[in-house]
Amino acid sequence: MTDQEIIAQIRTGKREQAIKALYTEFPKIKSNIIYSGGDAEIAREIFHDSLILLIEKVSNPQFELTSKLSTYLFGINRFLWKNELRRRNKNPELEWKDTLILSADEIGYNEEKEEKIKLLEKVLNQITDRCKKILELFYFKKEDMNAIAKQLEFSSVNSAKTQKYKCMERAIELARQLNPNELQTQA
Repeated sequence: MTDQEIIAQIRTGKREQAIKALYTEFPKIKSNIIYSGGDAEIAREIFHDSLILLIEKVSNPQFELTSKLSTYLFGINRFLWKNELRRRNKNPELEWKDTLILSADEIGYNEEKEEKIKLLEKVLNQITDRCKKILELFYFKKEDMNAIAKQLEFSSVNSAKTQKYKCMERAIELARQLNPNELQTQA
């Protein structure tokens, strides 16, 4: 069975054949774990956890296989086994070079999103505490303006709305100062 056939079966819910095909990798993985200090039981547990992780990843329609599926499964197993060794504290001198190297896409890292989050943090660090509270209540906690006005003791809802507007204007202004190129392309 090819890697693409295995992936197709997992995505359509016909996992039994796919899992049988993937299970052919178990003896190699088991021997690696036993060779590095594990036993058959822990090898089986780690392999099962790896299968679950692989199935979750492959089930995502955006998943793109960039290596052989057996290599990907082996990498997951190796990563889980290294974590187990760290947990047991059997080999505290493991270095980063020994861990599985995942691409940014595989771990869900988005550099552009990370930059935007850093910009937002910088902006939030420069606005007043009152503005932070208003924006937090409105945008993150999804509070309505009546509740915000009462909670922050504004004289009226309109006063709270005006203050929220001023806070947003100040935040946008700070963001433009911190990263003018980014915001000009969006304006």
